[in-house]
Amino acid sequence: MTRHPHVLDKDNAVLVVVDMQEPFLRSIFERERVISNTIKLIRAAGVLGVPVITTLQYQARMGDVIPEVAELLPDSTRLDKMTFSCCGVECFGGAIAEAGRRQVLLCGVETHICVSQTAHDLLHVGYSVQVAEDAVSSRKDSDWRTGVAKMRGSGVVVTSSEAAIYEMLRDATAPEFKQILDVVK
Repeated sequence: MTRHPHVLDKDNAVLVVVDMQEPFLRSIFERERVISNTIKLIRAAGVLGVPVITTLQYQARMGDVIPEVAELLPDSTRLDKMTFSCCGVECFGGAIAEAGRRQVLLCGVETHICVSQTAHDLLHVGYSVQVAEDAVSSRKDSDWRTGVAKMRGSGVVVTSSEAAIYEMLRDATAPEFKQILDVVK
């Protein structure tokens, strides 16, 4: 069966985790929601074989991703950047191309800055882009909502972590089903 192009496919998707660093998360609106759902997405990606690319904003000054995320990313590519859009660094485009997938699922911070600019740039170069609304945020609730609205208006598919995970799982008879149940609980 051919599926709608906005339904995530584990064999065509890549998860991008944007700037989950303590200096940014310290003042993020609903911090625990973002961390919890980002962890679910990373764990599900591991179960389903979906590549994960992680970005860091100015790592020398802002540090690595927070420990609870870092421990799930041992084999993940971590890319340092100074630009707000992840696409502003050549190695990001190379990592996305190397993954060989056309669907990009975004999570991380901040919604109205790095996540939004990355989403728009990826759309511009032909990727199908989705953002897990419950796995992104900003310092202010209004900026989070504005960022999501702008992306939605530009053609980014707004989804939830659980919806994305079950789309990639696709079928309750899949061998990964029981592991995914543990992830989403």
